[in-house]
Amino acid sequence: MKSFAIIVLLTLASTVLMGSELNLYFGNPHSHTSYSDGTGFPEEAYSFAKEVPNLDFLAITDHAYYFAQKLPDGRDKLVATIEAAKEASSQLFAAFAGFEWTATGTGHINVYGTSDWTDRVKSDLWDLYDWIIEHGAVGQFNHPVRDFGDNFKEFQYSPQADLYMNMIEVGNGNWWENDTIVDEMFSAYIDALGKGWHIGATLGQDNHKPNWGGANDSRTAVYATDLSEKTILEAFMKRRTYATEDKNIKIHFSTEEAFMGDVVYDVDQVDLRILIEDTAYDPLETVKIFSRDGIFAQFLVDSHELDLSIRANIETGFQYFFIYVKGSDGEEAVSSPIWFQRSNPVHLYNPSAYPESVKPGEGLTLSFQISNLSSEEASSLIQITNLSGEIYSETVMLEEFESKIVNTQHTVEAHDGVISFFLDSVPYSSIKLNIRSEDSLNVLLDKSHVNYASDSRGKLEAALEGSGHKYSTADRIFKEGELNTIDVLIIPLPGAGGSFERLKMLMPQQAEIIKQFVLNGGTLIITGSGDEISSDVLATYNRLIEEMGIPYRYEDTITGEETELDGILFDGLSDLQGESIDHEYGLGSVFLFPGDPFTDDVIDHNSELVYRLFK
Repeated sequence: MKSFAIIVLLTLASTVLMGSELNLYFGNPHSHTSYSDGTGFPEEAYSFAKEVPNLDFLAITDHAYYFAQKLPDGRDKLVATIEAAKEASSQLFAAFAGFEWTATGTGHINVYGTSDWTDRVKSDLWDLYDWIIEHGAVGQFNHPVRDFGDNFKEFQYSPQADLYMNMIEVGNGNWWENDTIVDEMFSAYIDALGKGWHIGATLGQDNHKPNWGGANDSRTAVYATDLSEKTILEAFMKRRTYATEDKNIKIHFSTEEAFMGDVVYDVDQVDLRILIEDTAYDPLETVKIFSRDGIFAQFLVDSHELDLSIRANIETGFQYFFIYVKGSDGEEAVSSPIWFQRSNPVHLYNPSAYPESVKPGEGLTLSFQISNLSSEEASSLIQITNLSGEIYSETVMLEEFESKIVNTQHTVEAHDGVISFFLDSVPYSSIKLNIRSEDSLNVLLDKSHVNYASDSRGKLEAALEGSGHKYSTADRIFKEGELNTIDVLIIPLPGAGGSFERLKMLMPQQAEIIKQFVLNGGTLIITGSGDEISSDVLATYNRLIEEMGIPYRYEDTITGEETELDGILFDGLSDLQGESIDHEYGLGSVFLFPGDPFTDDVIDHNSELVYRLFK
């Protein structure tokens, strides 16, 4: 799905570029004052920013949570900031105001172009989207990192909000080092694009100190017709932006019919035109073209300029490209995309398969999101295929701006290596499955009973997966049916750590599930932890052992002596006397170990045991 033609070098004079009528401006769309948790007043901020070299605009976006308290003269803080912006604006500098919606656990969003505001007390994320739509505002996802929440409900897509949420910060920071574009934000940008959002790349200094726009060289670059609040916001809405740590770099990204931020419909092939110029001392080093499928092309550059055209085949119903640039000084820049998609408003995003590692005969959940991007009802035929043909087909009808997640079950077949998704016979995406051999094992380690005192399992996981098996952990109490595909269940006894004794207990319902698992042919392994365990907790595990007819018990006191198992010494529990127990129950087997032979510090000495149990 990644194909491109030979690069053709062009000169600027050889053709009229899309977007050539636009002017390039650099500014800071994210800053704060004492109207929230910053310093100084808006008048000071705008006055300071006017004197910062190569800074054409500044937006003050104080936290709206603070707006509930009015100024001493009775004015609303947002209204007062707007007044200050009008006074500070000129033909040479655009000053404007917005506000930042800050919801702990969800994330932060800048809103521009309104004289009203809402905050986390008045609105959750979905209410905020509705508020932005109602006000015709411009929205920006701010600093998308996990420190601020779940990245806007994992960037769950909303087709109507997509018309107004037009930007995302791929960089943020007001420290002097100027290293503001970070991997986590860049990855979030790619994640949001993959979920369907049409968003442009920005960078905000997020000033809380009196260094508005002047903290470093990081900027948001904007292509607009002229320099005013109105035209800058129009450019925001059209995603004519790029994020840059270099205040001088010029990036021009276009095709014959589109410019950075545009959506192009129903084309099979495009020529991506990229013109980059860095007037600073350090030359360019790396230029990458990203698509929805990853890195589409990359180039090593040792020059202050790059001028190229590269041909791309559009082979799916939803595709995009954007540009990443890195200079020899380490400074980075990221452009907004150009999208290429079909004109039918129904689109399919974010297909996935769970579990990722499966073997023939097991069940698989195929999941994807389907959305109607129009204000009218629309339909589409969904088709899912494997290498042998169609495995799912459904015609869906979606209401205006409706979006829904579809889950469908599929029994894995040996030729399911690649699962492909289509809308009206147009390919959208493919998933490559890890199909294991039929005799491979699914090994599950129980961690749901606070039984992670011995939590070092990297070598066990590597050994199992290296042998073609699947290793996973149960982080919550398993329910009926969830062990149906498991071959081996490992339960380490809970140790003294943790404060929830009741959670450590093996309740009757889980004990019955485990017994049925073994009766049906599963292998159960219970290990000691070498740690003290309360008698009440231990009794629940001994009860399970007794019910399976095993004449041995764990005791709640450590012998204080080292006992030997398969040549390895570790603390044992006295009633097992340092010996492992192998017992048949129904069609399955039960192994009891006085200690834990599978932790990283001892597993190397138990390679023969591991081989016997998991061969």
